[in-house]
Amino acid sequence: MGEALPNGRAVVYVTGEYPPLRGGVGDYTARLGQALREQDWAVTVLTRPFLGQDGSGAAIRPVTGWGWQLRRTLQELRMAGWRGIVHLQYQAGAFDLQGRIALLPLLAHPFPVVTTFHDLRVPYLFPKAGPLRQLVLRWLARTSAAVVVTNPEDERAVRRWGVPAARLWRIPIGSNLPAPREPQSVRQRLGLPVKRPLVVFFGFRQPEKGLETLVAAIARLPEPRPLLVLLGGERPDAPGAQIGETTTGWIPNAIPCTDLGYRPAQDVADLLAAADIVALPYRDGASLRNGTLIAALACGAAVVTTRPADPATLAPLCDGEHCCLVPPNEPQALARALAELLADPARRAHLRTGAGAIATAFAWERIAQRHAQLYDVILARLPRSR
Repeated sequence: MGEALPNGRAVVYVTGEYPPLRGGVGDYTARLGQALREQDWAVTVLTRPFLGQDGSGAAIRPVTGWGWQLRRTLQELRMAGWRGIVHLQYQAGAFDLQGRIALLPLLAHPFPVVTTFHDLRVPYLFPKAGPLRQLVLRWLARTSAAVVVTNPEDERAVRRWGVPAARLWRIPIGSNLPAPREPQSVRQRLGLPVKRPLVVFFGFRQPEKGLETLVAAIARLPEPRPLLVLLGGERPDAPGAQIGETTTGWIPNAIPCTDLGYRPAQDVADLLAAADIVALPYRDGASLRNGTLIAALACGAAVVTTRPADPATLAPLCDGEHCCLVPPNEPQALARALAELLADPARRAHLRTGAGAIATAFAWERIAQRHAQLYDVILARLPRSR
């Protein structure tokens, strides 16, 4: 199960997805665990029975269910004399929309449970679950020793649930990609034109990611149009989706498009850095919960994305300095922004510089330090005899 260190600095992560399973929450958990191990924390991961290791050095133990099977695993941990924090990485889709994981604060007793809410929106696979989901999430938040949110929107929602400020921590997510290594050669390496302008779309092909808006925007550009490059594929938990599956047959032939699907992380990082523009036109507006946005910024990309209802929720990101913001669901506005940026290399360079500078706010070392502070506060409250 992994041994607690003599000072008790140990954490068990409970997550519904983990590498090699593709998904932002799994990548987040792996990278957070690695950063914490570098700060002398013992890290154990309880997750689905997938084969493979993440390379972080965490002890990985498969769990076949999120109810009594999980409780038995935690009881084994207690019997072995383990002392530490149980930290739930919560996203509904990652747990197959099963509400039983919300019982973790009871199942894990007497271990304190921290819960990170990665997304409080209604699951796109089960929209009718909205009212019941809110009740479950409120109960989970109120029974957890502490709650972590990743963005201002979710922080406001949790505050409305009555969670005391002392138990609510906002800690941003970081990039799930390595630093770019060879962006100068990535086009040739991936068989892309060296001189033609590239507009890259990165992420799962879910409706809320706005790929249709991007295609409509590029269709409005004059010839010769830039090459649209797609990275990623269908989300594995989408109905009928297969790993690596892509659906681009609907894109008009008039739109020059190359679908690279899933690529190794280093290729993705290099291509984001080398692209003329990375376009992320989220339908609901950009948010700091969007891992693809954080990854593109960390790679130093010139990013065009969509303005949220409250632009203040993107702070410290600033329009025109770290990214270019356009109204969501407006192909004409997006087309105009793309055309202006493609014609202005100096402005693209300015955005790249700004993206690289702001990326330090989302560095994993900082994120791990904030988690360590939270864990230390909780551990200090525990009875010494526990």
